[in-house]
Amino acid sequence: MNLLGKQLINAMRWLWRFLTSRNTAIVLLTAISLVLLIGAVLPNPALITPERFIELQEKMPALLWLGEQFNSMKVGKSFAFTLIGLLLILSTTFCSIDRLIKKKRTSSGTLPELPHGKKMGSFTLESRASDIERALLAAFKRDRWKTISFESKGSRVISGSKGDVGFWGSIFFHAILVTLLAGLIAFYFSGFYASIRISEGQEFILKKDNLHRIDRMPVFGIKLPDLVFTFHKFTVQYYDDYTATDFTAFFTIKDIKTGKSWEQIFKINEPFRYRGIDFLMVVQGYSPNFILYENDVPVFNSVVALEFDTDFRDSFDIREQGMRIVAQFFPDMERNKDGSVYSKTRRPKNPYFGLEIYKDGIKVIRKLVARGEDITFGPYRLVFRDLHHWITLHLVRETGIGFFFACAMVGLVGVLMRILDPERQILASIEDTSEGCIVNFYHSSRHFEGLLKENINEIITTLKMSSSRQ
Repeated sequence: MNLLGKQLINAMRWLWRFLTSRNTAIVLLTAISLVLLIGAVLPNPALITPERFIELQEKMPALLWLGEQFNSMKVGKSFAFTLIGLLLILSTTFCSIDRLIKKKRTSSGTLPELPHGKKMGSFTLESRASDIERALLAAFKRDRWKTISFESKGSRVISGSKGDVGFWGSIFFHAILVTLLAGLIAFYFSGFYASIRISEGQEFILKKDNLHRIDRMPVFGIKLPDLVFTFHKFTVQYYDDYTATDFTAFFTIKDIKTGKSWEQIFKINEPFRYRGIDFLMVVQGYSPNFILYENDVPVFNSVVALEFDTDFRDSFDIREQGMRIVAQFFPDMERNKDGSVYSKTRRPKNPYFGLEIYKDGIKVIRKLVARGEDITFGPYRLVFRDLHHWITLHLVRETGIGFFFACAMVGLVGVLMRILDPERQILASIEDTSEGCIVNFYHSSRHFEGLLKENINEIITTLKMSSSRQ
């Protein structure tokens, strides 16, 4: 065999040892558990109320930043989460296969060599091997050890073992983790995160080309339900003039295929589920209706969904006319004594827009305009006709963090079984020589090593007493 072949075999052996190592599974399980725990504890900005968002922004900005970066939805979409999960499942699967193979060999008494274990003690008895074997079997059975006898490398081996419940608890625990593989694969291949944006008075046909944003698309695409959303009205309840406490959007939804239609209300943190997809209202804003006339001919008429910064500013383009319009919103406009303007409250009681209009990159006018008023410049007239609300609906289809959490909780049953009845084994090999029978003891257990040593010492004492009476 050439050097490359040997290196390949050694690499495969190393990979097998790595994947079947309990330490590998423990490290991966710890990592994924911590990721899930942190993701579940951190606030998700997409799922908290605007008041809570503002509170976190003011009092705990670091926590809000962590929530934005590592919330459960964002973590669930990450490549690292999927990779760690797949490695964990591969490790536990191969570990279970390896242990079942060893268990079968031990149960059938066909081990080609002694299992790995710590050697403890070796002594010689002037007794027949068959007598020693009977004494060993009697000692094991007295303490309710499960026993088998077999030949290994010319020696007679008697195995005493306990912890069958723990063994199958371990296999059960691994099986639960393997079940996660189905969830991870389902999530990876079918996970879907997108959003739609719609303003009051608009009708929206749900299809891929109309989505406002796609964060994650399933590997093989997705068949969206044939729905038509009609956004009728949006209401806001306020605690005071600056704090909104409740947002409600009123829709009519129609399934084109079935012809069924119904009234649907959306609220923050109250998702609507239809054919495996959750529709969740997460954010809202204002959509002014602007109409641009050129020589008294309408050339632009649109409801513009503005996303304001902290100064309530945003901009939009009217490309055909080469215009950019910077808009600052004053929901409840008031004037100071010096003539400057501000918003008295955040309620849209007296809505105004401060507009800066640029034509081909040159500012042509700056003016304050109220709802129903207009601005005239050159051959153009821009009308602020009305004010609407827009909302964003998140579309989510995922296996769900709850699925992984439930599997982890069920898996704890297997861990409990291992703790209550841990696996442990004592092996005694009898080698018949001309000077007598040499008896070697080995023990194997991840826990209770001291107790196993005591058990072996008791068995040795019993054997010596039995031998002295013969």
